[in-house]
Amino acid sequence: MTTLLRRAPAAEMTADDESHKHLGWLMLTALGIGATIGAGIFVMPGRIAEKAGPAGMLSFAITGAVFLFVGICYERFSRVVPKGVSAYSYVYHSIGEVFAWVVAFGLFLEYSFGASAVAIAWCEYLKRVFPVLKSMPEFWRGSTLVGSEFHFGINIVALTAVVVVTTILIFGGVQKSAKLNFVLVCLKCALLLIFMAAGCTHINPANWQPFMPRGIEGVMQGAAIAVFPYVGFDALYTFARESKSLKDTRVATYSCIGLVAILYIVVMAIATGMQPVFPNGPDAPVNALFKGTEAAAPLANLISAAGDEWVASLIAAGAVIGIFNVLLVLSMGGPRIFRNMSEDGLLPPIFAKVKNGSPTVGLLVNGVIVGLVAGFVPFEQVSDIMVLGTLVAFVFVCIGAMRLKLVHPLIALAGASGCATLSVFLDPIVWHVYAISCPLGLLFYFTYGRKHSKLNNVADAN
Repeated sequence: MTTLLRRAPAAEMTADDESHKHLGWLMLTALGIGATIGAGIFVMPGRIAEKAGPAGMLSFAITGAVFLFVGICYERFSRVVPKGVSAYSYVYHSIGEVFAWVVAFGLFLEYSFGASAVAIAWCEYLKRVFPVLKSMPEFWRGSTLVGSEFHFGINIVALTAVVVVTTILIFGGVQKSAKLNFVLVCLKCALLLIFMAAGCTHINPANWQPFMPRGIEGVMQGAAIAVFPYVGFDALYTFARESKSLKDTRVATYSCIGLVAILYIVVMAIATGMQPVFPNGPDAPVNALFKGTEAAAPLANLISAAGDEWVASLIAAGAVIGIFNVLLVLSMGGPRIFRNMSEDGLLPPIFAKVKNGSPTVGLLVNGVIVGLVAGFVPFEQVSDIMVLGTLVAFVFVCIGAMRLKLVHPLIALAGASGCATLSVFLDPIVWHVYAISCPLGLLFYFTYGRKHSKLNNVADAN
């Protein structure tokens, strides 16, 4: 039991890091926003409205408040674990090795399934820009779930997008990728302003009534899946060791959470004001624009239904840019966690090898996993699965921050209890998948990671 809870010594937490310090607060903020504004705004309003109705605005606010407490814990950890990368390193240095592995598995679900969901959503918006893609055989549009009936297919467009992104990251290097990310963030923010300006002219306040058609339970279910859009600040911390200073990291954290929360709430208000979510009452079927495949591209579909086809086309084009940007950032995050795990001995040494600032093998493995999921699994199932892994990771980060006394206990408890509460409102099937897959991940730890751990080698040497 002692070996499972072993932690790196304080000297390891503050050791000199040879990583290139090239990311200031502006670039870090853009990386965080790049992973949130895109999937969050262009994709998730439909799914959240399906659960909460117009009260999806409250769902975004609740999740944003919980993540503010989590963000404080992250920022404090970055001061004492400068070599760390995201929740994995923070838990490894505060609670113990086996819990760090569980968190790493959760982050694997977050980044791989998150990137897969984003790739599927990107495909839906691309179809609006290039209508010819809608004429593809149904099999090549991907798998679908109609009621309880599963229809197998391959989403060839989403699969191709993952291949392109992986190639860019391997051969472009991290600095070029960060600069490309910054340009894409600026472009999609400008297009979002156009959507908000056009959407406001089609708002009917009557569509906001009833405000909470499915009560507080619906609001909390919406808040649970609203975790998906907010995970960008965790992606930001996969680059923390490349930050120019702790101040840059701190400013980027709060800027990212604050800006995206405001944008989410405003866009949710406009989206639900343009069309009734439950046109025939809360017990009747949800508006088709907020359900199923259409929910992967809600904003363009909503404004198209309002009659502004040219704006819909523009929004679709912006979403193609913005969501590609999110896919880029999420695909950069996972391999960096693999790199840290390799440096700690929990994964084979090959995952620590870096070329042009990027961990090449990790990018390849990540690309294969993301591509397979994006190509074969329906959108709704993919987006839900990644949420639970994220919440588990955040709970342990808050507990670790409290154990090391990095934050006031009330802040840590608010973050941990908030994440635990949100997880209760997820679809039960998500828990079933996690209950099966997490033990499989732990099997690799007990067969390889535990024996090859750097801390285990130190103990043997002593």
